[in-house]
Order: sequence, then structure tokens, then C-alpha cells
Amino acid sequence: SVAGDNQEVRAALDAAVATLKARGATVVDVELEGVDQAGEAEFPALLTEFKHDLNAYLAATPGRHPADLAGLIDFNRRHAGTELRYFGQEVFEQAQATTGDLDDPAYRALRDRATTLARRAIDSAMAAGRLDALLAPTNHAAWLTDLTKGDDFTGFVSSSAPSAISGYPAVTVPAGYARDVLPLGVTFFGGRFSEPSLIALGYAFEQATQVRKPPAYLRTLP
Repeated sequence: SVAGDNQEVRAALDAAVATLKARGATVVDVELEGVDQAGEAEFPALLTEFKHDLNAYLAATPGRHPADLAGLIDFNRRHAGTELRYFGQEVFEQAQATTGDLDDPAYRALRDRATTLARRAIDSAMAAGRLDALLAPTNHAAWLTDLTKGDDFTGFVSSSAPSAISGYPAVTVPAGYARDVLPLGVTFFGGRFSEPSLIALGYAFEQATQVRKPPAYLRTLP
């Protein structure tokens, strides 16, 4: 499991591990080999899929609007004072530069590489450790978006990538709070068709910890 340098995430993960051990689970540290390489192949593949799917959505949606991604980019450029006042459209432009063709051999190679590496990372870790599930922090607490850094992902922790890329199941459950108000979670994930085990583990963990607090309206954060 990975918590990065965030002390609040680390504390929530350590508490989760302590709960699992107290309930009789054996917890071991593992490394998911090849996940970084899977992510490198995933992003350009996603750009191709984004262009393809957005164009299909716009083509099937009635009303007055740009006909495709190229039209959206052009609209934003023509209205840059409003649409691009604070942020650019780099992802739009990167996606537009792809073929947008899901039969493109280059895209298929990237997609297959990402999926294969992510599945191999999970499958090999599960088999080597004879594990029932993998556990990792879900992510950091919610962050502020500002006009200087935008979405600041510096040091950001997220465990969704291996499952998302592989297509394998994952379930996240409450595990703690940052500054006593921002929820933190842990994610149980595993191999293909492991949903029954993950749901059972997630439910048992929730019953053992009772971490979740009903959400409340706050005028501002502390």
C-alpha cells in the first residue's frame, strides 16, 4: 500500500491496517510492478477514446452546439476571453491530435499494453502473496482549486488506476478524516470476478470501524 508523504492519509491507512489485524487478518506489504508503465500507455489511449466518444455524443445530441471536438476547440478560441480566461484547453487539443479511431492499430496497441500491464500487476501480486484482496488509500482529502495552480495534484495519492485500467473491481469505504471534516477512504481491490470477496471485506470493515459520520453543511472549513 502507498500513502505518500501525507500524514493524514498515512494515519488513516495505519488505523485501517490495525483494525484488519485486530480482526485476524494477515497484512503484508506488496508492490504492484508495472503500474507506472500501464499509466503511461493509458493516457494517450484515453485521448483517442475521448475524441471518439465526444464526437459520437455531439453527433447524436439535438440542439444548437458545435458538431464535434474540433468545433468545441474553435468555439473556445473564438470566445477565449470567456472560455479560456483562466485555463487552457490542452487536453482537448491533445485529443483532437489523435485519430479518434478505435480501430487504429497504434491506439489498440496502447490500450492492450495498458490493460495487460495493469492486470499482470494485480494478478501477480495476488498470486505471489496468496492474498484475498489488496488494500490502499483511496485518495487524499478534497483539495482547493485556485487560479494559480488549478487542480494541484502535487503528492496526490490515488489507488483507482490499477483497477480502472485493468477493468477489475474495487470498493472504497470510509477510513478516517482530514482536519476532522474531509473524508478519507481505503480501497479494497483484487482480480477478475472478486466482487463477492471485496463487498464482504468492505462491509466487515465498515461494521468494525464505524468511521463514517453523516455529512453536515459547513459554512467554511476550519
